Amino acid sequence: MFSYGQAPVSGIVTDAQDKNALVGVSIVEKGTTKGTITDANGKYSLNVSENATLVFSFTGYDAQEIPVGSRSTIDVSLGMSENILQEVVVVGYGTQKEKEVTGAVGSIKGDMLVKSPVSDLGQAIQGQVAGVNVQAASGRPGEAANVQIRGLGSLSAGALGPLYVVDGVPFQGNPNLAPEQIESIDILKDGGAASIYGTRASNGVILITTKRGERGKMKVGLNAYRGIQNITSGTPLMNATQQMYEENVKLEALGRKPLIFFFQPNALDYDSDFVHDVQNNNAPIQSYNLSVSGGQNNLTLAVNTNYFKQDGILLNSGFDRLSNRITGEFKRDKFRAFTSVGYTIENQQQEPFALYEYAIAQTPWQVPLGQVPTEGATVQLAVRNPILYGYLSRELKNVDERKINSSNIAINLEYEILKGLSVQANLGRNSWDYRRKFFRPQYLVNGSDGQLNPTASRQDAILTEDFTFTQRNVLETMLKYNQQFGKHQLNVLGVLSYENFDSKQLSTGVIGLLNNDTQTLGAGSSGTKPSSYNFSNALTGKLFRAQYNYNDRYLLSASFRRDGSSNFGPANRYGNFFGVSGGWNISDETFFQGLNLKFISNLKLRASFAEVGNQNISPYSYATQIEAGVNYPFGENEDLAFGNIQRRYANPFIQWETNLSKNLGLNLTMLNGKLDLVADIYRNDKSNMLLPERLPPSTGTYQPRASGVFDTRVTNAGNMVNKGIELGVNYRDETDFGLKWNAGVTFTRNRNEVTNLNGINRGYANGRPVVSLGTNVDYTTYLALNQPAGAFFLIQNAGVIKTQEALTAYRKIDPSAQLGDLMMVDQPTVDTDGDGVPDAADGKIDDNDRVYMGSGQPVFESGFNTNLSYKNFDLFVQLYGTYGSKIYNGAKLYAYTQGRHLDQYYMWSPQNPNSDVPTDRENAYHSNVRARSDYFLEDGSYMRIRNLTLGYSVPKKVFKSKIETLRIYFTAMNPFTFTRYTGYDPEVGGDGIFLRGVDRGNYPISRRFLGGVQFNF
Repeated sequence: MFSYGQAPVSGIVTDAQDKNALVGVSIVEKGTTKGTITDANGKYSLNVSENATLVFSFTGYDAQEIPVGSRSTIDVSLGMSENILQEVVVVGYGTQKEKEVTGAVGSIKGDMLVKSPVSDLGQAIQGQVAGVNVQAASGRPGEAANVQIRGLGSLSAGALGPLYVVDGVPFQGNPNLAPEQIESIDILKDGGAASIYGTRASNGVILITTKRGERGKMKVGLNAYRGIQNITSGTPLMNATQQMYEENVKLEALGRKPLIFFFQPNALDYDSDFVHDVQNNNAPIQSYNLSVSGGQNNLTLAVNTNYFKQDGILLNSGFDRLSNRITGEFKRDKFRAFTSVGYTIENQQQEPFALYEYAIAQTPWQVPLGQVPTEGATVQLAVRNPILYGYLSRELKNVDERKINSSNIAINLEYEILKGLSVQANLGRNSWDYRRKFFRPQYLVNGSDGQLNPTASRQDAILTEDFTFTQRNVLETMLKYNQQFGKHQLNVLGVLSYENFDSKQLSTGVIGLLNNDTQTLGAGSSGTKPSSYNFSNALTGKLFRAQYNYNDRYLLSASFRRDGSSNFGPANRYGNFFGVSGGWNISDETFFQGLNLKFISNLKLRASFAEVGNQNISPYSYATQIEAGVNYPFGENEDLAFGNIQRRYANPFIQWETNLSKNLGLNLTMLNGKLDLVADIYRNDKSNMLLPERLPPSTGTYQPRASGVFDTRVTNAGNMVNKGIELGVNYRDETDFGLKWNAGVTFTRNRNEVTNLNGINRGYANGRPVVSLGTNVDYTTYLALNQPAGAFFLIQNAGVIKTQEALTAYRKIDPSAQLGDLMMVDQPTVDTDGDGVPDAADGKIDDNDRVYMGSGQPVFESGFNTNLSYKNFDLFVQLYGTYGSKIYNGAKLYAYTQGRHLDQYYMWSPQNPNSDVPTDRENAYHSNVRARSDYFLEDGSYMRIRNLTLGYSVPKKVFKSKIETLRIYFTAMNPFTFTRYTGYDPEVGGDGIFLRGVDRGNYPISRRFLGGVQFNF
């Protein structure tokens, strides 16, 4: 029996292509909550009102709305959604349908970027695209993450990042756009896709499309969130009581007595935590974004303004950014014009140098930082080591402010000359203006006797200001031909491009200001010698590309690009780069359709082979340079004269670094469009790699405190290979009770190996894990044949010497060893039988005993994302993890050198003879605490719950359709990290190569909790 005004409607829903029944199709009476789904046979039945309209929807298919009228039976055929196979992908100088793409291209939509409350684009894409590795270089606010596509792109720390192209205009480095202003990102991962950018594509290409207006009703959106950040872990240190015990045990072994109370009689009154004092837990983070877009007839417009502010979790650090962007497009007849204009203001405050290390070094029985007696610029420090304490306390008074004003303009003008034939001009200008104000105030330290301690003081204030002004201009002219001949489609592209980059740098300063409040250059009593560095470089290119498509079944793309770069000498200035890729949509073949594999919607094979290049080196490296800064005595009175000399060596023979890329890929869509799988196998062979060759001191280029500045020379000196597999899986579905969900998994395994170093087996040492102890700290990372770049080569430890027998045996290697010292393994380095294989130790510990101990690069990494929505609720969960990487815990090493680590409370001593912790020898360079030991190397694998977001959308009827969307949400970012690493955080990106995995007391990554609201009108 049915209620008045209702009638039953039934029918069957099938696939429009293969006529098979569709299970789980949603059928809802429009404007009501009444609905049902189809059963195992595709059948449905529903009671509907008079004049009802039924909405048929199914994941992967186009929805249909059908008026019921007087019918009681309605059969429906649903066609597969064009959004799946016809989705447009940006591929560089154009677009293609997803079904036509032959290269390895990863795509991310803008709505996925804004789910993480971050300022940096790199952090926003972490774990979302297979083959794209993102590691935080630092947790410092405003710091850009390291983005590496398919492994290390080079062996030079400044040449690892991809090329960024925003609305068709290349950038010099990371454009640092607000994620809220991005419509989509397309990442060209293989050479076949990236070769169109030739010279700069060896590290991959990231194509960014900013948000644009749409024709129709004007849209207004507001998104705001605010939250807090805190630190979740750290280096365990001793409290005052434990530290006093450790000092007593340590000095007893040295035959000395503690002098704690001699220098500080009130030591028992304090138990200070200096690391806590320099932290800013629960630091606020906030973001506000306003967008307005719309259009009519031939004109569309979009305006977006974003303000982001993040206080640092360490004192004196923070970041804020005001980002504005306007995009507009005009179309009329055969003419199209597009423009995108962005202007950004950034302010960053940076914490003092080695702040974390100097906080660790302070003993806990000293007066806390906030209780130091102060009068004006004078403080009184009644402590045992006023120099160490005074350095920390005065550095916290510094002002280190950086301001960046940047703008970018992109203009695309296109005119169709004939049907299918058009000409286009791309014009772009990017400017980046930087100013740094670094003020170090006067800071006078009096001891307990009231006398000035000049060594612990800064007797004159110092003000330094640095300026950098850069500008990049781009001009490209293109001729495009696109025509369909029956089942044949041909796209041809020709491009002439020119880019010019200019940079001007200036640094100046003064000493001895009127007082600490007159922070201006004009108030200084004397000036420091100004310095400047101006340079320009240019890049020209000629490009040809042809794309052929037969019946959406057979796909072919071929490109050739010839580039010239002013970074190389006249004889090696030009390079030729080619790329070819093909695709086969097997599922469109007649034989495949005859296999009756109805569960496969699309199957495509891809292959590519291409060569791309790298020219990221310092300008003028090929030419001799005359530089100032070396003054000398001249004449009878030996007056100081201004000198200009050659301070570094040039290499006129340097040439392009090249990358030969090979890729084999597969795209698979199954289960009526619910399941997508993308898999790739690749190999990238890099040759003639550009390396900073370290020169010996005999060349006369070594300068104190300038290691790596003048004593290096760029050379082509290495080969390297990256090979691996990538896998991306996405599944989407809807349950019979209305839960819509999708989940995605990415998996990447990349193996990096150095295959040639011009006759060097191991060299290019780097990776000092401590920054405040100077150049006497050992290196930890190297380039070595047949190993990952930046690998750890360390000396194995064999544990603590606990017995007299062990001591006697070890003193044959180290005569100065004592009970409680670490034993090091003397590796076989001597060939006694002449077979070319070392079989005996040489009786001493030196760099020849270093062995490969792993790398900061993971064996594999994986990401997981899922979205769930039920009625008005939505939930987003993101996980990210890596396995197999190593981390050198430099913060732990430093705490050991200062005798502050909690482990040392349990160190070996006659009272604790079974301890595995080496004895503190009160010597920061003792063999127990040398960085060359593997004692401080740890497992860096981790799994992180990166994002948990729960949202609720208020029903539209509450606002009577005056507000399109009102959503309230709560987000926890990095709430849980599962790892064995004992330092602050296992995500240690460093410089991406030599410091990757080297934790030098890195600025920690924070945990964030926030709430937000989204309005759409």
